[in-house]
Amino acid sequence: MGVAPYMADEAPEVQTGPPPRSAGELFLAFTWISMQSFGGALAFVERTVVRDKRWLSPKEFLGLYAVSQVLPGPTGISFCVLLGDRFLGVRGAAAALAGFLLLPSLLIIGVAALFQQFQHVPQVQGALHGMGAASIGLIVTTAARMARTLRGQRIGIGVAVLSFMAVGLGHLPVSTVMLTLGVLSVWLAWRRQPQ
Repeated sequence: MGVAPYMADEAPEVQTGPPPRSAGELFLAFTWISMQSFGGALAFVERTVVRDKRWLSPKEFLGLYAVSQVLPGPTGISFCVLLGDRFLGVRGAAAALAGFLLLPSLLIIGVAALFQQFQHVPQVQGALHGMGAASIGLIVTTAARMARTLRGQRIGIGVAVLSFMAVGLGHLPVSTVMLTLGVLSVWLAWRRQPQ
């Protein structure tokens, strides 16, 4: 007789800290996230929201991120709005979104003007390739950290592997995979809940 499999629901829940106290705190946190996140905000959002501020547990983060993934538009923007709304309603959603977009938008307008002038310089091209490689590393690291949350959840692991195979190897459209595997995983999770 084997040992019962580890179930994530039975794991001790990570203690979260106090929620954000104000819309200003959300604005500053997401401004800080956006100014660090070159090539994708996921790694910085997870570090700030889960590890530094402890506003969400890893499991809560994964759930909110999953919802953000299935909403239309950029995932980072959806996540900001959902997190801000969760803690401070519409005011929090607006503050988080403004923090996430304001300074980067101004910075990008300036960089775009400079890039127009220097885009053919070899050093600029090399810098862009280097930033792309660093971004991929951050995404892989964050994905590995988030995968730990699925430990012991056979359905979650199966859906993650099938999603990777369908999109990464099979080149299926993300929308098709979300509609099929996403709906299937929700149905399976619902069936496993005690009635």
